Amino acid sequence: MGSTTFGWLLRKVVPPRHLREVQHPRRQERLRATCLLEDRLADLRLATGDPIFPSAEPRRFDSQLEERFARDFQKIASDWDVLREPEPIPVGTRLVFPDFALQHRSERSRRWLLELVGFWTPEYLRRKLALYREARVANLILCIPEDRACAEEELPAGAVILRFRRRVDAAAVRRVVT
Repeated sequence: MGSTTFGWLLRKVVPPRHLREVQHPRRQERLRATCLLEDRLADLRLATGDPIFPSAEPRRFDSQLEERFARDFQKIASDWDVLREPEPIPVGTRLVFPDFALQHRSERSRRWLLELVGFWTPEYLRRKLALYREARVANLILCIPEDRACAEEELPAGAVILRFRRRVDAAAVRRVVT
């Protein structure tokens, strides 16, 4: 894994709100890893308080699907904020990473998480939904592609599932969250 990739992954795991804790540590932590960089081994050593700077500005969106959804939703729901890759959600010893959080600007308690699911099976959706339920996340929308669809009766019960073809229907998402 290259150092750029490591930095990008670390940034995804450590939400910005935790950076203050890193700057003012309660205890000293150390990380040491041996990395393969191209054709040679290199040591990576980090300690609490070490600055980590990205080598390049991260991409704003991972895909055109994400970018289109954010743009379309913002156009028709100007009273909502679209937060891409919000903070991870702890579930036992694991973390769940939603694609978006949709937060109403004036009623902050109105918040929904949205996941754009690529390849999926009914079992995958059931496991994904079980993780969110274990974390007590009630307001969740799973967007799944139609072309990889299975029968309706195979979908998990009690889930808000929106199917899409080439783009997520922002108006359908708005109807769910309002």
